[in-house]
This record gives sequence, C-alpha cells and structure tokens, in this order.
Amino acid sequence: MPARKAIEMGRGTILVSLPKDWVRRNGIKKGADLSVEELSPGKLMVRAYEGRGEEQRQMVIEHTGEDIAQVVNDVTGAYLLGYDLIKVAGTKLISRDERQAIKDAMKRLVGLEILDEDSRRITLQFLLEPTAITPEKIVRRMSGLLDGMLKDTADALAKGDSRLLSLVSERDDEVDRLYFLLVRATRAAVVRAEVAERYGLSPIDLLDYRVLATFLESAGDAVSELSEKLREEKVPRQLARGYLKCVARLKVMNELATQGFLSRRAGKTRTVNSQIDAMAREITSSVASISKEAPGENANAAGILASLERVSKLLVDVSDLAVITQQVS
Repeated sequence: MPARKAIEMGRGTILVSLPKDWVRRNGIKKGADLSVEELSPGKLMVRAYEGRGEEQRQMVIEHTGEDIAQVVNDVTGAYLLGYDLIKVAGTKLISRDERQAIKDAMKRLVGLEILDEDSRRITLQFLLEPTAITPEKIVRRMSGLLDGMLKDTADALAKGDSRLLSLVSERDDEVDRLYFLLVRATRAAVVRAEVAERYGLSPIDLLDYRVLATFLESAGDAVSELSEKLREEKVPRQLARGYLKCVARLKVMNELATQGFLSRRAGKTRTVNSQIDAMAREITSSVASISKEAPGENANAAGILASLERVSKLLVDVSDLAVITQQVS
C-alpha cells in the first residue's frame, strides 16, 4: 500500500485514513470500533474490534471404545494444530484406564488442562495466550535445559556419581514438552497473522524456529541416551576423563550455537560457526582416541562415543542453520 499522510486535528490529535479496499474487505462501516495495538516501537496493528475476542477453535474427537491409543494421537495432533478446545466424546463410558491414558498424554502438552468431564466426555482447554509463549523464549528454555543435562553428565563423570545421571532423563521429558509447545506456537503464527506480527517473525523465521526445535529436541534425546549408557556400567577413570572432555566441549557448543541463532541478525554467526566447527573436530578426534583405548569388546563404550558424536553433529546443524538464515535475510 502507498504511504499515507498524517493529518493533525485539534491539539495533538493525528488522523490517518484507512485504505478503501481494506475497509471494504473487512466490512468496516462508519462508527465501527477498531482495535489498535502497538507491536513494537514505530509499528502499530489496526484490525476490526471483535469485542468478545476471537472464537476459540474447537475439535471433537470421537471415541468408539476400541483404540484409546488413536484417541491419544488425535488429542496430540489437535494440540499441535492449535485447537483451543478439544472434546473427547465417547459413544460408550470412558473407562478409568482410558481416562488415565489421556491424562498421561496431557503431561507432554504444556498449557492443556481438563475443563470438565463426565462419564462419556472429557473437555480439554489450552489456557496459555499465544503471545505469552514466543518461539524465542521457548528456544532459550530448551537450550537451558540441554545445558543442565550436559552439566549433570559432566559432574557425574567428574565425581563418579551415577546418581546425577538419573536427573538427565527427567530434563529430557521437559525438553520434549517444550518442543510440542513450540510446534504449536509456530503453527498458530502461520495461521494467524496477528500472532506472527506480535512475535515479529516472518514465515521464513517461523520455519527456522521449527527446524531449530527439532535439532534441540533430538540433541536432548541423544544426551539422555548418553546418560543411560553411562549408568549401565562403571566407567574406567581413563575413559571417563576422555568422555568428560567431550561433554565439556558440547556444553560450550550448545551455548554458542543457540546464541548464534538468536543473534543471527547481528552478523556474527560466521565467527561462531567457525568456533563450533573447530570444537566438533576436537570431539571427533577425542572419540577416535578413546575408541583405541577402550577394550574392543566393549559395545557400551562404542554406544557412548556414538551418542557424543550425534550430539556434536546436531549442534553443528544448529550453527549451520543460523548461517543459512543470515544469508537468506
């Protein structure tokens, strides 16, 4: 749309005319109420005022009493697609075990709560405002949890305390929950332009966040696998030192890669990318040295080394994504 002139009316009141085509398409009449919201300094969003707020998106999931696993999948799918109200309607009584299966699935879905239920129906509602859960905040939280997982793994290796490793899997569950939340947030922003405007993200940005979340979620799974393998047997001190060196590198790589992505507009991603590539090569070299020291029949050591390499490659992917994003923008 072409630029529009601001007209002063009275003492300090500024008027701006609205484009005729936009007014016609949105059914704006004389005297209609408009909602004006400040998105950021220098940017306002004007839209038709809806009074009661946007109508909540609803989905009804029928449960015929045959396969509760399919109902659970449908609930998860409705959540990821951005539905606010999800109603599970049974043609028969919903058993206690079936209710528990639905409630267990809800533990992975941040913000989803039971609104009401009876013998044949369960109504779930998403209670978080889309604008309160920005993709950047979710990614920072995911990276922070991954950092804590790596720290616990490093402390366990340094102190020889395998009890610390049991905490790692618990944090991975939270990483998974945030992954689902980020998928929902990016979908909501794609479907509703005003949400994307509030986030300050373009469609390409939303896609980048979605890919980034996949890398971080997979890295969380790999660190969880690493901790499980380390718990399976007592690690010799010589090998533990090598593992610890790799985990310490991974912790730094996670911090640099995430910050590099979030600050990619500043133009420093190439420097960060070079640092991460260098650390990844160090890990590859360490893994090769450790594999020579480990007994040939030690399959567990091979699994540990594979997990270390997997985390390293995923964090390199995060760093590469930041570079690609900077080039596109």
